[in-house]
Amino acid sequence: MPIPEDTIDKVRLSNNIESVVREYLPDLKRAGRNWKACCPFHNEKIPSFIVSSEKGIFRCFGCNVAGDVFKFVMLADNISWIEAVKKLAEKANIVIQETKQDVMRTSEKAKLFAILENSAVFYHRGLREKTTSAKKAREYLEKRGITNETVNKFKMGFSSKGQFLRWALKKGYTTTDLLKAGLITKTEQGFFFEYMSERIVFPIFNLEGKIVAFGGRSITNQEPKYLNTPETSVYSKSSNLYGLFQTLPELRKERKTIVLEGYMDVVIPQQFGISGAVAPLGTAFTQNHAKLIARYSDSVTLLFDSDNAGRIATQRALEILVENGIETKVSALPENVDADEYLNQHGKENFFKLIENSSNSAIDFMIARLYRDSLLYGKKNSPEIKAKAIYSLLDFVAKSSSAIIQRDWIKDIAQYLNVDEEAVWNEFKKKQKRKHKGHAGNDTKSLIPYFVENKKVPMSLEENLLNIVLSNRDYVKRVDSSCLRDERCARVFSLVVSGLSDVKILNALPQENRNWFSELTLNAIKYNDIEEAFEIILKDIKLDMLEKKRQQLEKEVLLMSDGKKEKNAKVIDKYNELTTFLKGSRK
Repeated sequence: MPIPEDTIDKVRLSNNIESVVREYLPDLKRAGRNWKACCPFHNEKIPSFIVSSEKGIFRCFGCNVAGDVFKFVMLADNISWIEAVKKLAEKANIVIQETKQDVMRTSEKAKLFAILENSAVFYHRGLREKTTSAKKAREYLEKRGITNETVNKFKMGFSSKGQFLRWALKKGYTTTDLLKAGLITKTEQGFFFEYMSERIVFPIFNLEGKIVAFGGRSITNQEPKYLNTPETSVYSKSSNLYGLFQTLPELRKERKTIVLEGYMDVVIPQQFGISGAVAPLGTAFTQNHAKLIARYSDSVTLLFDSDNAGRIATQRALEILVENGIETKVSALPENVDADEYLNQHGKENFFKLIENSSNSAIDFMIARLYRDSLLYGKKNSPEIKAKAIYSLLDFVAKSSSAIIQRDWIKDIAQYLNVDEEAVWNEFKKKQKRKHKGHAGNDTKSLIPYFVENKKVPMSLEENLLNIVLSNRDYVKRVDSSCLRDERCARVFSLVVSGLSDVKILNALPQENRNWFSELTLNAIKYNDIEEAFEIILKDIKLDMLEKKRQQLEKEVLLMSDGKKEKNAKVIDKYNELTTFLKGSRK
């Protein structure tokens, strides 16, 4: 819900982030210009949670969560952004004036939530009916080992054919209301189709415990067997995980997640007291899912089906989790056996043993995938096959941002393929260099060694320059925006020029760039002579731009030399001029 920008600013300024965080973290201690404590969002012994009162930003360098005072309260209290703003406004005795449009939007969403909640009650009651179809649904759940307690915990239900729409219209809801809530759809023939008709119903909860959608399992032969209601203004498949709300209390303590495939795969493990069991909702695992998991978990076990489709889904999820810096393992169930079936037959203890015994590291899983796909099968001694396998695996290694993990994985690759580890590491470095060659802003060669406050970080020249500008706004006028070719750096610089504060820049950036920016602005680089550092970095950037220009001209000159392009004296002279100039400048 939109709130006037000046009101948001007033609420933010009235709630110093250090004071707000201290209410949750009494052990917050001064660390130079910032404050530091153990992160409240993951378990750690060495504090890596940084709060900057000056910038109005917090960042955990362990789990990578970052944001402003509103984001902190959202995560700490598990509430929405608007609820966090209202909570802090009330704390500061600030009245939020809502426009008529705001009230209408809030009213619309409240109406949808009410429809969904009442529909869940209808479905839940429908499971207890004495009809033949409801009895069949209950028998199915009993056969799968679902207890009445679990049915109530997850608010499972059932919808007899044609009953839902009749009930909804009688209750006063219109077909437009039901379409907006994603409960029905209109066919080409003009009939209304009930998504959950003749299906066992699984309500889908958001993190606040509100029902936002439904999933259904057919008890007849209708296809598909499982069906989810569509996305709406209150529901996004890529931003929700089934079972997360129910397991949150335990997950906050355990900090371990098991990602499975379906509703039953989640329900039965939680019934057995296994915390952290969640599943995507009829969609592939996404970046949003990974970020959601990262809030509450330090490690993830992927437990998808053992068929080819399951292995493909596992690899995709694994790549995303690794990119987000989440420790991930892959386990496997026996072929054609679901998690709920295994638990009902063998119990919780054996289930954990199976997961532990079948658990593979991320790189072990990727190597096994190559072997299974016949790339390595029976051909490990072929140099060509080894090179091809290494090249493929190094793409995966590059997804991790940790040099320690990268080195460890490269060691495993080298051992498995029986090649020299240093050769694989050198190949990886060459591959990374080729990847970044010519990519604006990724030249990391700086004449100035530096140390940052929390850890040593490789930065591009442009990031070095931006770090100085963010800490010393007086340098803004001395930087030409054309020097910043990296898209992220250029965007931030333009926001700095417009006069935005660091916290406003953070909130103006796309979600995927906010962690990067928070690290850039909170990791203050310490130089012996900042003026000298600024001049050298700026010079290096300009020289790098000229070098790229020289390389472009060189290609043209070579084509002229080979007779493939008409000679151009001006181009040749410019190339020679740049070559001579750069040769002297680089000495």
